[in-house]
Amino acid sequence: MRFLILILLIFPKLLLAQEVFIDSANKEYLSLGSTQDNKQSFMDLKTGAIDWIDKDNAKLEQMQQIGMLSPTEFWNKLTNNSIGFYASGYEPHWFAKITKNRLQFTNSKKENIAIKIDIKNSNVTYDFVAFFHSKNGVFGLIRNLDKSSKCELDIAEPDSIYEIFINYKGEIFEGCAYLDKL
Repeated sequence: MRFLILILLIFPKLLLAQEVFIDSANKEYLSLGSTQDNKQSFMDLKTGAIDWIDKDNAKLEQMQQIGMLSPTEFWNKLTNNSIGFYASGYEPHWFAKITKNRLQFTNSKKENIAIKIDIKNSNVTYDFVAFFHSKNGVFGLIRNLDKSSKCELDIAEPDSIYEIFINYKGEIFEGCAYLDKL
């Protein structure tokens, strides 16, 4: 049953988180899909820095989409610039950090694991969908939500378009994930 739920989650959505934008100064940005304090997160494609641009700023209104990266190009661009996923959830409370090939996971039982994982991105959709698994029997899914949705847990972390599911020792941990510097 749990596997069926994971399979159902991979069907395409409407939002493409890997959109590339250009501003009026010809500076290129990659959308990271998070918002916090009325600001939206972007990665400067030249420097790899994360810029939080105010939604009311004219700069954001003048930005134009010029392209889109495939899920694999998107993930490679992020990991090459030391950006990864930070994730958390409730009931039970847990926290995770996901890098190019590592998962660090802490749950409410104070279990802290750091394991090597293998991440596979979808090749059949331009939506970001990534599966990960380990030889230790831990597996999970990260996917972006559709354009009208956001994942929010009412905590100090940014609202994001990414949700995450982790199966650890047969228990499913569900939560939100956002992108940030590692």
